[in-house]
Amino acid sequence: MTPREGPSLALPLVALIFGGLAFLALLDSSVVTAGGVFEYPLDDTYIHLAMAEQLAAGGYGVNAGEYAAASSSPLFSVLLLPFAGDAVQRYLPLIWNVVGLVAALILWGRILWQAGWGARWLGFLIAAIAPIALNIPGVAFVGMEHSLHVAASLAILSGLIRFVDEGKIGWLLLVGVLLSPLLRLEGVALAGLAGLVVLFHGRIAAGIALGVLAVAPLAGFAFWLTTLGLEPLPSSVSAKLALPGSSASGFGAFIAGKQAMIVAEPRAWVLCAMLLSALVLLVVGRLHKPILLVVLLAGLAHLLAGRFGWMDRYEIYILATMASGLFATTAGNLRLALLPVATVSLPAWVYLPFVTTLYPHAPRSVAFQQVQMGRFAKEHWQAPVAVNDLGYVAWRNPSYVLDLWGLANHEARQQRLFGDDRLWAAKLAEKHGTEIAMIYEKWFPNQLGDDWQLLGHLKLQVPRAYLADDTVSFFLTHGGDTAPAVERLNAWVVGLPDGAVFEFASAEAGQ
Repeated sequence: MTPREGPSLALPLVALIFGGLAFLALLDSSVVTAGGVFEYPLDDTYIHLAMAEQLAAGGYGVNAGEYAAASSSPLFSVLLLPFAGDAVQRYLPLIWNVVGLVAALILWGRILWQAGWGARWLGFLIAAIAPIALNIPGVAFVGMEHSLHVAASLAILSGLIRFVDEGKIGWLLLVGVLLSPLLRLEGVALAGLAGLVVLFHGRIAAGIALGVLAVAPLAGFAFWLTTLGLEPLPSSVSAKLALPGSSASGFGAFIAGKQAMIVAEPRAWVLCAMLLSALVLLVVGRLHKPILLVVLLAGLAHLLAGRFGWMDRYEIYILATMASGLFATTAGNLRLALLPVATVSLPAWVYLPFVTTLYPHAPRSVAFQQVQMGRFAKEHWQAPVAVNDLGYVAWRNPSYVLDLWGLANHEARQQRLFGDDRLWAAKLAEKHGTEIAMIYEKWFPNQLGDDWQLLGHLKLQVPRAYLADDTVSFFLTHGGDTAPAVERLNAWVVGLPDGAVFEFASAEAGQ
């Protein structure tokens, strides 16, 4: 790499200013769109909050007395423990994402400075624009663990650059290797590769220690889950590694669909372009090969076993890591630097159209659908309910919430994926005493109870953004009298915001 030039804080400050302004603009536009209400763009954030609530009470799951690994992040729910059960707790994900965003932007600028971009005008342009093109501010907007994961991944790369240049293992490398896998399980690939680089540089004990640091906490977490009677992987991971209707599960079933996904997923094309760029630069030679090998192999690992999309949150950590690695290895050759410049322009075309059109509407759709479901369950029904989209309904809800999708209920997940009992949902509802089900009806074709009675539909009259459906069907899960449920629905409907309506199944029911 070229010698470091320019002030060490200049590029981090540029990245922080431009990336921070992009995040604030996104947050402000969403609050304005939602009519002055702050909300998260995905209901999934509340799964972590509900998990933290149960952790604080001595459990692990979303329901008291029932163990479930509904969160795919071993660490993020722990970070949300302060104020558990209090209304102010809902702002902790926002605070942690601001921390993650600030750290990621500073590390992005630091990596550029380490590589020698500090005295080049192109370096300042890359510091300002590339994080926005890579949707790093957008990941912080999501409100989950992914922003912290981006920061931890960049910490690993910054620490590796220092090690390769100076032979020193600094605190950034240690912290990144420890936190990256704990924030997201796929972070173990990058963390493990960092240990291998140190190992192959002759620092055998240090390399092994880094490998242990990356793997041991995850192994301990997996073992702890088994002591609770759970699978060693979180429920959300197990669900995503299985193919519905297939007898296969695990990595084999998941990888079986990868070829079709890569062909159909533009986000995967961006990663493929970065992989190709890294390979070209690796072949050219006289470059920083250890860094290129790390980002190349980590990117390949995500392509084979990682996920893409659903508000663009799964893949940003590896795109940011690969992009920073490409820029770090081309600072001394402006002609070669045109390759990562061109490559980083690709995600801008993929992500920015969604950021500018869908993102601002996403919090409003959650506020008008999921929050209203939660308001009915917690303020009006005040008894067990069944849902298929776990989150706000479970947070701060003392009553049982049956998760028919299965993230918080192993039996539901197994029946949904592999079972052949058409009435499994009805049997689970009876088992847990849930008389009301609020579900996306099309998710359960021919799987509802024969005596379930449709009460009505909660319908959005605004863009649904990242919600899976704009219509939630409310059912009474038995053949009894519907009058008590209808009475409580009538009281609840009065508080619905403009843009959300409830259509009763019976014209005489609504008052």
